[in-house]
Amino acid sequence: MNLNYNIKLAIFRGKTIWLLLGLGVILYAFYILKVSPALTYDAKPNTVEIILFVSQRILIGILFFLAIININKLPLKESWIAWIIFTGLIARIILIPSSPILEDDFYRYLWDGAVTANEFNPYVLSPLQVQQHNPEVPEKILKLSDQSREIINKINHPKIKTLYPAMAQIVFAISYYLFPFSITGWKLIMLLGDLVLLFFLIRILRELKLPVSFVAIYWLNPIILHEYFNTGHYDLFALLFVAISFYYFLRDENVTASITLALAVGFKLWPVILFPFYLRRLSNQKLKLLSSIFAFSVFLVIIFIPVFRAGIDENFGFIKYAANWINNAGFYSILKESINLFTTTFKIYYVCDDCVARWITIGLMTITVLWLIRKPANDNRELADKILIAVAIMFLISPTQFPWYFSWLVLPLVFSPKFSLLMYVFLIPLYHLNFLGGYFIYIQHIPVILLFLYELKKGSGFGFFNPDQIALKT
Repeated sequence: MNLNYNIKLAIFRGKTIWLLLGLGVILYAFYILKVSPALTYDAKPNTVEIILFVSQRILIGILFFLAIININKLPLKESWIAWIIFTGLIARIILIPSSPILEDDFYRYLWDGAVTANEFNPYVLSPLQVQQHNPEVPEKILKLSDQSREIINKINHPKIKTLYPAMAQIVFAISYYLFPFSITGWKLIMLLGDLVLLFFLIRILRELKLPVSFVAIYWLNPIILHEYFNTGHYDLFALLFVAISFYYFLRDENVTASITLALAVGFKLWPVILFPFYLRRLSNQKLKLLSSIFAFSVFLVIIFIPVFRAGIDENFGFIKYAANWINNAGFYSILKESINLFTTTFKIYYVCDDCVARWITIGLMTITVLWLIRKPANDNRELADKILIAVAIMFLISPTQFPWYFSWLVLPLVFSPKFSLLMYVFLIPLYHLNFLGGYFIYIQHIPVILLFLYELKKGSGFGFFNPDQIALKT
């Protein structure tokens, strides 16, 4: 009797929290739609308004977290999968017309798209050169500047040439063709890409024999909803091609997997760390190994031809980003300050603290990947877990930990959930309070890092995400 009662109670709690999460993300989307015009950079929101906004993000993040750690209690019925997909889709549609909150990256997307669509190399000229009517600027580009209205004037770091790779430029150009200089049109294109990504996430979960309900880790994730469909960050397309690549790799279509991974790198550079894991599995199959390396290399070179042709100077975006960018970094900030303390104490003035810190992080990342691939994964689930660990460590030690960079982790979290990393959903919104004090950076990252290390030592999930646990079907 008690056993039956406990089962029914678990089922009731599972259903209730997932009903609340579905309704919660929709209400959150309506909230963002309503308040977003007052929270743009142009609107200059005050501290109270920002704190209220962050509080709402934390609340929906906590609700999401509580639902996900109870995901194994969700009945595996088509009606619940439909609820997850429906509520996530409605939230996305509501967010599309919202104004990007405290964000301006999208202005460069729109400008780059216009330049590329008009058959100019976007890596040649910086927005500042266009604004200053530099003699090198073609007349057609100057006319585009006039047509863009205020867009080109709102691009951040206008002196720096674009740092978005060629595949991103293609999607930006498509957006310009269909919806010139429109952030709403850009988000519509992102929605199409997201639906394709959803399809492949479900296919991968089935390949891995995991519950389809795990797709909620991505589809109902408040960080994903906000960073893609409010602020419009394009990282979604990198995730899309990583998912496509991983799907084909699981099906042993290695050349296709390598090509689509190269395309993913053509959006963001970070997916390159997956390639060693692909090659490790093929280490005893020389022909497949060589064909994968050849396909990946050829497509990567082709993708970066426009970058190479533009030449390198002091305003080259990729180098500026790699050498100078630091933002919201927890571990990296501690590392850099430790190096600074050491060099100051021993009066070693000729050492570049930032340079040393960056080389150390590169070394740590290299060691991590080599350690993870020292032995081939026993099965696809173990492979997914290794990939998650690599991406997680890359994010945790990175000099730049923008909230939308967390979305890189969300993809492998779908296949290998970890309690620690999911905490970011309600911690990383504190990013918008960093202006109140640097300690908010450490509040975001230190709990996650400590718990992540504990999970690596003791085993992931604390029992919440046992993939072999069959959800109750009622």
